[in-house]
Amino acid sequence: MIYRTKSILNPAGEKIHFDLRYAEGTADAPVIIILHGFKGFKDWGFFPDLATSLAYSDYVTITLNFSRNGIGSDGKSFNNLEAFANNTISHELADVQTVIQAIKQGKIDNHAINPDAIGLIGHSRGGAVALLTALENEDDIGAVVTWAAVGNLYRYSEEQIKQWQQQGYIEVVNQRTGQVLRMNKSYLDDLEANKQKFDLYGRIEDLEIPTLFIHGSDDTTISPEESEMLHEKCGAYSKRLEIIEGSDHTFGIKHPFEKSTEAYAVARDLTESWFDRHLKY
Repeated sequence: MIYRTKSILNPAGEKIHFDLRYAEGTADAPVIIILHGFKGFKDWGFFPDLATSLAYSDYVTITLNFSRNGIGSDGKSFNNLEAFANNTISHELADVQTVIQAIKQGKIDNHAINPDAIGLIGHSRGGAVALLTALENEDDIGAVVTWAAVGNLYRYSEEQIKQWQQQGYIEVVNQRTGQVLRMNKSYLDDLEANKQKFDLYGRIEDLEIPTLFIHGSDDTTISPEESEMLHEKCGAYSKRLEIIEGSDHTFGIKHPFEKSTEAYAVARDLTESWFDRHLKY
């Protein structure tokens, strides 16, 4: 297994750190970009295992840290709190676009990658980012898989919006670490400025890329109804919805990853089969 950690700069000059994995001898293989969600990071829980599993199945995988996800230089601690506070959906979209363009331009291990076969996986808010990216890159993305995707990005209460407007930020708790993290009003401003662009329920009817929606039936973080709605409205000629019974938001996986679960294994296998069908040609 070839495993490298690299970084590239986004248009704002900020580093996007990512892990590249592929089996030895891989050449001209499809590449899958894996996107974490809110308060996530590339080394959380199942991401390394998922990336490795796909790499052993003749894919190149890229797991990335969004440049403003809050993870510091050690790659695992939420200590870049200013970056986290200033993150926006537009900024995450720009990060993914930077990676896609680097792939298309042959700047990331061009001997291993087929730049004309790019897939996206997104978990939670990363699922929304994956879908928005696909809508803006119909000619470059071959297939999409979402895990427990956010369908509605406008999910904040009136009280939270009032706090944002009055004090310039809101606070959220990282349940894993106990940290209280700020989200600056720039996040809300970005949502307000891009209401139509970020309206997935309204736009997904224009998505023609093969898309698989996976969600746990017992997800209390993001309701499976959001994936059901996305699937119903999706305009792709090839689309599928898989609700995994009894599964939660992370398919039973905690951080650090210790062992697989039946639900996670099902999600992983469904994902691989989807890309085998739509990316390998």
